[in-house]
Amino acid sequence: MTSIGLIGLGNIGLPIAKVLIDAGHEVLGYRRSASTDFEEIGGRRVGSSREVAEGADVILCCISGDDALRDVIGGENGVASGDCTGKIVVELSTLSTEVKREQLLRLQAKGGMMLDSAISGLPPMVTARTAVYLLSGDEAAYEQARPVIEILTDRPCFMGVFGAALNTKLCANMLVAANIASTAETLAFGTKLGLDPDRLIAALRDGAGGSVQFSARAGRMAHGDWEKVLASTDILLKDILLIEKRGGDLNMQMPVLSSTRPFYEKAIAEGYGGKDVSAVYAVFAEAAGLPTPNKNGDTDK
Repeated sequence: MTSIGLIGLGNIGLPIAKVLIDAGHEVLGYRRSASTDFEEIGGRRVGSSREVAEGADVILCCISGDDALRDVIGGENGVASGDCTGKIVVELSTLSTEVKREQLLRLQAKGGMMLDSAISGLPPMVTARTAVYLLSGDEAAYEQARPVIEILTDRPCFMGVFGAALNTKLCANMLVAANIASTAETLAFGTKLGLDPDRLIAALRDGAGGSVQFSARAGRMAHGDWEKVLASTDILLKDILLIEKRGGDLNMQMPVLSSTRPFYEKAIAEGYGGKDVSAVYAVFAEAAGLPTPNKNGDTDK
C-alpha cells in the first residue's frame, strides 16, 4: 500500500481521495476546516500540509485560491517548511500561473518539485475516473507522479512546459462558462415558447447541441435544484475573470465569454454565489418574466 498525500478535501479533493482509497492506497489528507467526511471514507487526516509531505512523496493539491496555495506550500506549516527532497506536488487548482510558479520555486529550494495541473470534469466524473487530468512542467517529475495519476484516470494529458495545463483548463472553462449560460438562455426561451421543460431537455440532451454541462445542469435549472454544489457560481466567475485577464494580457477580445460575465455577476448579487452555477438560470428566468424555480428554497425534483 502506497501513501499518497492530498491537500484540500472539498468537492474535487474528496472524490479523488475515495478513488485512491478504493484502489487500496493510504491517503494522508489535510483540510483547513473540518474533514469528518474524509475520515468516514477511510482517509487519515493530519494536522498540516507539512505532515502530509512528511508521509508521502506525491502530494495532490486541490485548494480554492492563491492565498490558500501560498499558505499550504510556503506557510509556516506548509510543504516547503520542511525537507522536500524527492517530493512532488501535483497542483490541481485553477489559480494564477504566477503564484504557482512562486510556490514551485519555494519547493525547488527545498529539493522538491511542482507540476502545474488541472482537472477538466465534474465531481461525479472524478469519482467515475472519466475526468481529464491536465499536467505540465518538468517531464521527469511527471513520469514520477504518473502512476498516481493513472489510478485516478485513464485520460492523463501532459501538455508541456509549466503553465500549459492551467492554460488548457482556462480554454476548457471558456467553453463551460458559455455553455452553462447558453443552456440557461435556451431553457428560458423554450419555456417561454410554451414547451414543457422536461420534455425539451430530453429532446435536446442527446442531439447536436447536447453537452456534458447541458446533461449535468439543464434539469437542475428547470427544477431549482442548485443547493448541492458541483461547482459554485463564485468559482466559475473567478475563472472567467482569470481568463479575461489572460485575454487582456494578449490584447485579445473575447466577446462571447465577456457577454456571459454579467449574468454570473448578477446571480452572485442576488445571493446565488455559493449555490451551484446552474442557479444562473434564475437570472435568465427573471429577465424572461418566468417564475424562478426554488425561489423560496423549495426544490421541485
